[in-house]
Amino acid sequence: MSIDTIFILSQNGEILAHRIFKGLKRKDTLPEFYTQFVQSFRGTNSDKEYPIIRIKDALYPFVTFSDIIIGAIVTEEIPVLQLFATLFLILDILKSSFPNESSEKLKQNIHSIGIMLDSVFDYGYPQITQKHVLESIIKPGGIIEKIEEKIIGRQNVQKETVSLLEKYIDGQADVRDYSQYRIVEIKGEEEVYFDVIEFLDCVFDKNGRILIEEINGEIKVDCNLSGIPELFVFLNQTNQFNDYTVHECLLQKIDTYERERVLAFVPPSGTTTIFYYNIKGISIRPPFEFIPKLQFSNNQVKIEFLLKNRPVRGQSYVVDEFHAKLTVPTGVTLGETEMAQGTLQQLENAILWRIGKLEIDSSIRLAVTFTASEDQFNIIQQGNFLVQLKFIVNTFSPSQTKIDKVEVRNGAKVLTKKARNIAKSGYYEIRLN
Repeated sequence: MSIDTIFILSQNGEILAHRIFKGLKRKDTLPEFYTQFVQSFRGTNSDKEYPIIRIKDALYPFVTFSDIIIGAIVTEEIPVLQLFATLFLILDILKSSFPNESSEKLKQNIHSIGIMLDSVFDYGYPQITQKHVLESIIKPGGIIEKIEEKIIGRQNVQKETVSLLEKYIDGQADVRDYSQYRIVEIKGEEEVYFDVIEFLDCVFDKNGRILIEEINGEIKVDCNLSGIPELFVFLNQTNQFNDYTVHECLLQKIDTYERERVLAFVPPSGTTTIFYYNIKGISIRPPFEFIPKLQFSNNQVKIEFLLKNRPVRGQSYVVDEFHAKLTVPTGVTLGETEMAQGTLQQLENAILWRIGKLEIDSSIRLAVTFTASEDQFNIIQQGNFLVQLKFIVNTFSPSQTKIDKVEVRNGAKVLTKKARNIAKSGYYEIRLN
């Protein structure tokens, strides 16, 4: 699927952002598009209309929200549903990034919106469509809001610092490659911190066989360095990444990562996710065992969970914020419960076991009984019983992806550098029957 042009208009016809991939004069047709939009769609419920306008040999599919129109120009046969999925993706990103939904707010962030559009399309072909990646590019206010949070909120703010922020907000600063995400004149605390966060997506059947097993990871940097430092982050990457995407600050030197597994970049100020990756075909061993048991007898359903902490690669870890949600079929009633730790909350067709911490070398047991009427019992046995787990494990890397070393060039002589690993549950499900 290839488009000629992507554009964003205000409801008064002003062009807020656009990218032309084919047809140099396509932008000149947007006033005609806007005229037809006003005549045919303004004042109507666009959701009930077929949102496409034809002008000569081109089609202009579009979506709207608040006072914004997001559209495309196409001159060849394309999958219509795929195109609208891309337009709605852009719409969702703007909605989540700019809750006020105003064209004025978009004008203030026109550069980051343009970068986002460049990331979505490559010569008119949709390339990057991961919503979380695109949202990280277009964060409202970008660097301005980050610095306002970190500096304006402090006591004894120097007038020069506030004046500098105003200068950037007014668009008077010089434009450089890193100007969208970094303000170089503000003095930082000379600290840079990295988090390597991995989300575990696992689904197991009733026999413990693995149906889904993969890791989605991200590398976050919290940069409070002055000037224009260049960072070199050396990755210890035991497993091959099946896929990865990067923040714009890494694009110019992405070949350094390809050759040497080193991330080289001028860091954004504040906290930013700079790298996303996916690993499939990996055997995931979390630092705990979850052993379920399901029994049916005499119109009763007895379920028992045994949760045991265990070492991984010779190292033991505390598991924090542990939750287990048991979903049961409609028609059962919770009866007796036996629990050594945590709290139990009854939900609709489910119970939530808030365990808290799973300490090293510890084990915890939960036993619950559900009852059902005799005429419903056979139906209930055919229903779905499943458990979803939520947890956090600090200092743990399931894939053994770690930051070995961070070098800072053009930075202060004395600075703080730290990196840590965090593992979290993604979609983690155990099916009991």
